[in-house]
Amino acid sequence: MSLPNAENEPTVATGTPSRRPPNAVSRRAMLRQAGVVAGGVGAAAFLAACAPSGATPWSLAPVVATAKGAGPSASSTGVPGATQGPTTSTSPTPSSAIAAHEPSPADFAVPPSYRPALATPVEFDLTSNDGPSETIFIAHSPDAPYASMNFGRQVPAPTLRITEGDTVHFTLTNQGMMPHSIDFHAAQIAWSRAYQTVAPGATFSFDWTATYPGVFMYHCGAAPVLMHMADGMYGMVIVDPKEGRPTAREYVIVQSEFYGAGGEYAKMLTDPPDFVVFNGQADRYKTTPLVANAGELVRLYIVNAGPNSSSAFHVIGALFSHYESDGYPPNSQGMHQTIDVPPGSGALVELTFAEPGTYPFVTHKFSDASKGATGLFKIS
Repeated sequence: MSLPNAENEPTVATGTPSRRPPNAVSRRAMLRQAGVVAGGVGAAAFLAACAPSGATPWSLAPVVATAKGAGPSASSTGVPGATQGPTTSTSPTPSSAIAAHEPSPADFAVPPSYRPALATPVEFDLTSNDGPSETIFIAHSPDAPYASMNFGRQVPAPTLRITEGDTVHFTLTNQGMMPHSIDFHAAQIAWSRAYQTVAPGATFSFDWTATYPGVFMYHCGAAPVLMHMADGMYGMVIVDPKEGRPTAREYVIVQSEFYGAGGEYAKMLTDPPDFVVFNGQADRYKTTPLVANAGELVRLYIVNAGPNSSSAFHVIGALFSHYESDGYPPNSQGMHQTIDVPPGSGALVELTFAEPGTYPFVTHKFSDASKGATGLFKIS
């Protein structure tokens, strides 16, 4: 990943990987261009027990809720070659209103399907986005808007599913107002060549090959990395083993944290999170549970995007019959009641629900579960 020192000035990609601009773009200059100021609008009191939030880097006009359940237009499936539509980011005027939207599509938890490895490169195109137009709801009780940075206009970003041996041709187009970059944990590739910071308006591409099956994180690595990740720039890569896996009902679960109302770097450094969530929103699956049938094999792909807290993932009323740390088959273990997923890591678990009913899933770090990291399975 990019060096986490907030004062590092990035090397900026402005076109093809073979060319670098003569002068690096100053992060401070980009922040000033984007209207990042100290002061700004104070965050709402998200939880009664939480300390008051600091200021956001975006000068936000009043937030207007859109219809709940209406997510961004980006697909959750991460279908190779699916390019996101253009996004315009502008500084709001005092009289304008910014519409907050759901963080990601309603079907985000359903991953793309397995397919055999391809002889030709898999195209995976993303946009990077930031600014007031990227305000998302990270909770609905009460409504909590958050000034996100993101990939593909959603949090978490689209899931990329590939197969061991696949080559990925990746393209990042920066549609935001700040420099952004990418870091694929599944790739074995030189940071200095591939994970360059991409300037606003620029596009950058490179190839990488998936040599290990597993469950991996990807994220923005632009400085300060902590802020870009905490504000929503992360997603999952599933690399299937060549032979595939037994048939199962599959779900994707990404745990992450939110601090204040977005862009509050000092709070991210020193304070506990205001919300800890699964798939971009507090308590997302309490009113719309994930479904399965009793006796059916259920497979969960789990990533902890952090950026700061470990996950102690647990399903109440069930046991994991199969567990792979990092989703890597040689790491296979038998029964587990709770699995630890550190920030930046992944896991795969399988379980079978014994009887119909409702089964909560949580992080067993209950100070985080009480901040939104809870959901339900509804078993028929």
